[in-house]
Amino acid sequence: MKRAMRGVKIRAPFAWNGKPDLDLFDQWVYEVDNWCDLNGLDDKISVKLLVNFMSGTASKFFMRHVGISPMKWTRKALFEALFDYCFPSDFKQRLREQLTGARLNKHSNIRDFVRDLQSLAARFPDITERQVVDIFWKGIRLNTRLYL
Repeated sequence: MKRAMRGVKIRAPFAWNGKPDLDLFDQWVYEVDNWCDLNGLDDKISVKLLVNFMSGTASKFFMRHVGISPMKWTRKALFEALFDYCFPSDFKQRLREQLTGARLNKHSNIRDFVRDLQSLAARFPDITERQVVDIFWKGIRLNTRLYL
């Protein structure tokens, strides 16, 4: 793999400013993880470098909480702490309510609905696959249930 990557330019992740936008945060986490993995960086080194991909509130959090002892942090722990710091305190509760009350609207397709449920459920380790299936069945119309 390393040989295949030689000569490939890997674009650095964008700088996330801490804005509580879930799609933007998810994209930033994905880009950071890929960049670190493709560059072969372990957690200790990557945590030290992550401040380069932060601005605003995210950078402020890093300097106040991580920068003083970066060796105590992992990327995963940093992502979770950043989420808790930058997003409203009730955000995860609202996401859970969104998941448990999800409904397929008439303009969406089933595949997108399933992907949305899976994406939301992935944020909650206590939600089982069976619970996601139950949420799916409750969220689709009766005629769709009969068809499936």
